Amino acid sequence: MRLSRWGFGMLCTWLALTPLWLAPRDAAAQEDAAKEKAKEIFARGKADYDAGRFVEALAAFQEAYATKPVPMMLKIIAQTHEALENLPAAVDFYAQYQASNPKDADKVAEKLDALRKVLAASWATVELTSEPAGAEVWLNKKAGPPRGTTPVTLQLPAGTQTLLLEKAGFQTVQRAVKLTAGRPMTLGLALPAAMPTLTVRTTPVGADVLLDGAPIGRTPFSQAVTGGARRLELRLSGHEPHVESVQLTAAHTAATPLIVEVTLRPLAAEGALAIKIDRPGSVVLVDDREVGRSPLSEPLRLPEGLHKLVVRADGARAHEEMVTINAGQTTTTRVELGGVVQSGSGGGPSARTWGWVLIGTGAAALAAGGVFGALALSADGKLGECRADPACVRTSTEVDRANDVRSKALLTDISVGAGVAIAGAGLAVVLFSDAPTEAHVGVVPLVGGAAAAGRWEF
Repeated sequence: MRLSRWGFGMLCTWLALTPLWLAPRDAAAQEDAAKEKAKEIFARGKADYDAGRFVEALAAFQEAYATKPVPMMLKIIAQTHEALENLPAAVDFYAQYQASNPKDADKVAEKLDALRKVLAASWATVELTSEPAGAEVWLNKKAGPPRGTTPVTLQLPAGTQTLLLEKAGFQTVQRAVKLTAGRPMTLGLALPAAMPTLTVRTTPVGADVLLDGAPIGRTPFSQAVTGGARRLELRLSGHEPHVESVQLTAAHTAATPLIVEVTLRPLAAEGALAIKIDRPGSVVLVDDREVGRSPLSEPLRLPEGLHKLVVRADGARAHEEMVTINAGQTTTTRVELGGVVQSGSGGGPSARTWGWVLIGTGAAALAAGGVFGALALSADGKLGECRADPACVRTSTEVDRANDVRSKALLTDISVGAGVAIAGAGLAVVLFSDAPTEAHVGVVPLVGGAAAAGRWEF
């Protein structure tokens, strides 16, 4: 179908004019829709108001006014604030309503005058600040909109009142204050940083939750705890314990907690291993992990299966064996470590090494004996000189020199005797070190000398 030049022009004119006559109809429809929605919201608020639910009613009335700004709603909102005993807010909304030049302006003026007199006579002014700033403030409990955001000047009823301050990322602070009508107060409050929130979930549930060894609850668990690096432990009967390190920061709020989810593993079937060891103090290792020293106070609890047992003691060859653990049964094994390790084997110094140590010690004792001998000869010479001198003989000097000679001679005898005995014992150990040998050597001081006693077990 072809349009004539005249038809085309008419079509263009119609398309251009259509929005002009449709626009009023659309605006009217939107206006009607807003009115209907505001009526529905208002009806909900009125039901709450009649039921004494003033906080819910206030929220509904404010929403209705935002949907369709009708001046009468300002008066209703003011009345609701009055019911909530928030007289400063009520005065503010009554003043806004009066500014709209309503028919009952005179009555509203009387209401405003009466409320302002009450505020002046029985309310107090509080200059409230917080560190950090930006905390919302409620009176006595968190209900309805906040009274303000710090820093703020508040008008509050006289008497003891509780201020409640909240700010995201910080702990809620409550402070009871005693207010006197007509007497202003300045108050500053510090908000501590909020403790992070830890949430722990386990499968199965009911596990004990411990932080740094201290029990704090059971799973499912969600609670504010002290932040920082913490050791988290989960315990549930019949299951393997779970341990991990967690880092709790201020970012872990109640809305975004640190969440730990763990599936606990059931314990494997267990048996017991009783170990009887002939040497006390021996180190016991199971599967290359030290479990104690002999004698063990009780059998070891081990998972069912094959395990490596190692027992070590100074001077003895290490004992190794594989033991089989059966569930619900006690396996007993006896370990006899016996004599010392042979020369050249592991487990500590060899017998030959100890022999050379004894020889070196004996040589040192002999050298000391030589020194004491030289000192004794020197003291004996001085004693001879004293006895040749009539002024010295039979005096205390002669006695002292004689005693000096005897003591040095005794030390010489002891050192030489001990040196010979110890070196001899060391030589014997070296000569017989090719065979498994256990040597026991001792030196006993005697009057006028010393004696060395030894025993070698081949």
